[in-house]
Amino acid sequence: MDSKTRNELEQNELAKWLTNQYEDWIEPNKSWLGYAVLGILIVVVIIFATARVNEWNRKSAWQQYFVALRSVDANAELKALADSTAGAVGAHARLALAQLQLSEGSAQAFIDKSAAILLLEESISSFRQVQGETRDPLLLQQAGFGLGQCRETLAAVRVGDDLAQAEEEYQRVAERWADGFMGQRAQKQLALIRQQATRMFLERMEAQVPEIPTGMEGFGFGGVSFDPDEPVFPGGFDLGDIFGQTPAAETPTEEAPEEDPLEEEPAQ
Repeated sequence: MDSKTRNELEQNELAKWLTNQYEDWIEPNKSWLGYAVLGILIVVVIIFATARVNEWNRKSAWQQYFVALRSVDANAELKALADSTAGAVGAHARLALAQLQLSEGSAQAFIDKSAAILLLEESISSFRQVQGETRDPLLLQQAGFGLGQCRETLAAVRVGDDLAQAEEEYQRVAERWADGFMGQRAQKQLALIRQQATRMFLERMEAQVPEIPTGMEGFGFGGVSFDPDEPVFPGGFDLGDIFGQTPAAETPTEEAPEEDPLEEEPAQ
């Protein structure tokens, strides 16, 4: 038997088997097969529609986030969004809320220590929630550094171990993200708050009773504004802002060295 004849016989056998299958199983159950196909189509449509709805919800949530940032009552708007939204939007809203509370608490440190402590404790709670809600390294770095800033500010308004806790928070950021910008900034902040002059400054500030002289409400000195409605340090209370040792928030760039103004010009 040649190969051509063998192939024809095999094809005939396959055709007979398929015919028998159709007659024995498919034909009697074709109504159920129709329902199965219809069910598969419905599942596909539901999956597609759910994906579109989720995408729309994400876009809507991000729109709410940016609206909340510009809101007059940003605190309440961001908190409501963070409490009701999961995922990246909720974590970003919680971080923005924590940073806003830190900024307001830093401003109150020069005006009302009790109010400052309350706001800073709320900020700490918000930063902790960010750490529990996301695994995004950028958000975690900012939350960790923010915790250090909160403790640093609290060391200036109350007696306790806040400065030691600030060191711990900065140390965690500096070790975990040693090569990142926030890790390097945390390392610089660690060196600053460990200086004796820094500790003396915080002790004197903690001992002082905030008092705004009459007629000085809008006066600014040394980068500090005494307007209660205007944040002092948008990024939080930072000793480097006072001592002029904290780097800017952007990535450092290499600059040409400045000429020494005291260097004498060569004689002609």
